[in-house]
Amino acid sequence: MILFRPLLLGLLFVALSGCSTLITESGDTPVSLAEQVAVVPFVNLSETPQAGDRAASIAVAILRAEGAGRVELYLPEDQNPLMYESQARQAEAMDMADRDGADLIVTGTVEEWRYKAGFDSEPAVGVTLIVRRSGSNTIVWSGTAARTGWGRESLGTVGREVLQDLIDAMPLVRDED
Repeated sequence: MILFRPLLLGLLFVALSGCSTLITESGDTPVSLAEQVAVVPFVNLSETPQAGDRAASIAVAILRAEGAGRVELYLPEDQNPLMYESQARQAEAMDMADRDGADLIVTGTVEEWRYKAGFDSEPAVGVTLIVRRSGSNTIVWSGTAARTGWGRESLGTVGREVLQDLIDAMPLVRDED
């Protein structure tokens, strides 16, 4: 019985730690929250319509909560919101943000945004986030994260947690005015 308890705790730790993954790649420069930031629709590679718009909207809210004072969401009109392909909208939004004078453009890809099939229907989210310098289109920072939630969690909650993990991993600089 004494050996059973540490084994059970070890298995529980392994099971819980396997629920999320985060991989980041840092660029040369930190991401300054004082710069004008544009968030454009994420390319939606999931099977859920408008998942890219949902992720972009959540990213804006998190960036504002982190102290970005000049962050704007660019969502061009969508001719068919049920279509999964959104690369053209992302390119259009990036052009709009560039014309409006954005310093940084936050783009991304939603790889997974769904409830898994099964008894508990756990939410599953996978997102790649890329911060680009406007004009030159150079990548300042990128990262990818995925997470599955528990049966009673909402998809939006797990999506926010994934995006929060990514933004927490970003080398943010809070400029003091």
